[in-house]
Amino acid sequence: MRLGSRGARIRTGDLLLPKQARCRAAPRPATRFVVSKRRGSGAVAVGGALAAAAGGTLAAAAGGTLAVALAGGLSAQPAGAREPPAQAAVSAAAGPMSAAGPAAAPRPVQEPAAAPRSVQEPVPPGDADSAAASVAGASLSVHLLTVGPGDRLWELFGHNALVIRDSTSGYEAAFNYGIFDFGAPGYAWRFVQGRMTYWVDARPLESTLAGARAANREVWAQELALDAEQKAELLRMLLLATRPENREYRYHYYLENCSTKLRDALDAVLDGQLRAATQEAPSGATWRDHTRRLTAPSAVAYLGLQLLVGPRGDEATSRWEEMWVPAKLRDALTETWIRHADGSRTPLVRAQELWVESTRAPELDDPPPFNVLFPMFGAAFAIVVAMAGYSAGGGSATGRVALAAAGAAWSAFCAVVSLLLLCMHWTDHEFLYWNWNIVVFTPLALGLAFLLPRASREMETGPWTRRLAAAATALALGALLLSLIPGLTQDNREWAAFALPVHFAFYWVAARILPARGRLVFVQ
Repeated sequence: MRLGSRGARIRTGDLLLPKQARCRAAPRPATRFVVSKRRGSGAVAVGGALAAAAGGTLAAAAGGTLAVALAGGLSAQPAGAREPPAQAAVSAAAGPMSAAGPAAAPRPVQEPAAAPRSVQEPVPPGDADSAAASVAGASLSVHLLTVGPGDRLWELFGHNALVIRDSTSGYEAAFNYGIFDFGAPGYAWRFVQGRMTYWVDARPLESTLAGARAANREVWAQELALDAEQKAELLRMLLLATRPENREYRYHYYLENCSTKLRDALDAVLDGQLRAATQEAPSGATWRDHTRRLTAPSAVAYLGLQLLVGPRGDEATSRWEEMWVPAKLRDALTETWIRHADGSRTPLVRAQELWVESTRAPELDDPPPFNVLFPMFGAAFAIVVAMAGYSAGGGSATGRVALAAAGAAWSAFCAVVSLLLLCMHWTDHEFLYWNWNIVVFTPLALGLAFLLPRASREMETGPWTRRLAAAATALALGALLLSLIPGLTQDNREWAAFALPVHFAFYWVAARILPARGRLVFVQ
């Protein structure tokens, strides 16, 4: 979701595109639920990152924290990095819908008919009302594009765009929300604060589809059965939104993104029918559920978001709310019936076609199960700590250095994470507030960052070293037990299961291996 009108590149909802292809990457549609759930691939990816971090938990967490780009599709890309043109994909694809009801199998890959026209001046100059009025609604067609996930962090959630065509004039444009310029002055600081300003733009459809092919991302198009007046009103709204004085808006990865903005626009021209059909219907999923399943292929994104998203991410969502996921917007439209001005009722989706196919494996249908690699790698690191402690207790200089380094690194990491989570309360990232991982990676560890190296150097532990180590272990254990009670805290079982063995290893070394200050013998 990014746009850079003044730069050589722009990024859209989920991808970075060349300037001439400024279309936003769309989240994958959710109609053709894949047969294979691919649970294993996500677990392997997460396990790989944990493995890489095994003796250096600090590195793993630091990477996760940076990867966080704070949830949902935050498209934060280092300046100068290149991305293929707009990419599109959907992992779930429903077959075409007929006016009579749910549809059959998907149609074969089919390119849109006529070549797109420039969209810089889609209609005669003038205000949006007069411009839309100059287009006969009966000659318009409206398609929702759902673009599936891509490889990069900001592409994992997919993308949506609305394509409007006029068969009379040949006008065609793809309207994309979530565009931003990562290199804009002050963007990084606004990102940290959770106060990102993004915008909407209309670009040629051709560039969107070309980018999707280049990135091997699937694109599904749904033709919407709107009345002529509704299509004309939708075009008027979108043209008005793209005007320079209106195009910017406050972006939010869950609440105001490329998908929810289009959802709201469609609901407006449908007089609230979409909201009425979905607002009270439970989705059966939380914000975190979709975040976990969509980030499972990326260990960095998965680890970072699991670490940073707080209890609000575990709140149940309605079908209206879960349309923050582009594929879920596609699914909802597929299943929605609307009442027309003449009193008739038809499916909202008239037809669904695959415009760009992909060889990419489909998304997971469900979030991955608890990953046992978290406690396994936590236990592995704990064993390293215990071995260093025994070696130090036996008088080995190497053991003392290893124990001091491990203790300082782990304690510093815990302190950094806890301070980061605490500082989130002074930002607008409300989904990161009151995060229970501050208990798992307790600020008490900051004291251990100084006391453990000292204990290793002096070959004895003071009472505060033992107390802080015991308190950190108790807090991690309590967080793990509470996380097992649904709805009580937040789903941070994986990180708690990783941290508990490490905290316990440091406590065991401080209380049972190194001698207490003032004693002449080791406690065995």
